[in-house]
Amino acid sequence: MHPNEHCNCRYADVGCDKMEEVMDQISGKWKMRILFMVGAHGTLRYGELRKLLDGVTHKMLSNQLKELAADGLVERIDYNEVPPRVEYRLTPNGEALMPIFDDIQNYIRKQACGSCCGHDADTRRGCCE
Repeated sequence: MHPNEHCNCRYADVGCDKMEEVMDQISGKWKMRILFMVGAHGTLRYGELRKLLDGVTHKMLSNQLKELAADGLVERIDYNEVPPRVEYRLTPNGEALMPIFDDIQNYIRKQACGSCCGHDADTRRGCCE
């Protein structure tokens, strides 16, 4: 990616190329889900994480965790025990992405309110507070 000097979008101050770089780090079917689960639940063992991610294969989860660790978003903690015990937690850079999920939560709340109460502030009930 090369900076586009002609870009004048709302993200031009950091550069569209930098935005795309971060999106590449978190793109794909499983990476955002992994970040969400580890961020929402805290430190997780590999087996716990796999149970939370319905449908992910061992190979896919392992590869995605390696990529997230290489990108500095997830930390792998290996306890060098028998049987093996490995845990994963978000790094500070991974934690910095958690507001994305807060925004998704707010979006879901607003959509739920719109479907039960309508978008008119006068008709809203306690469910939309």
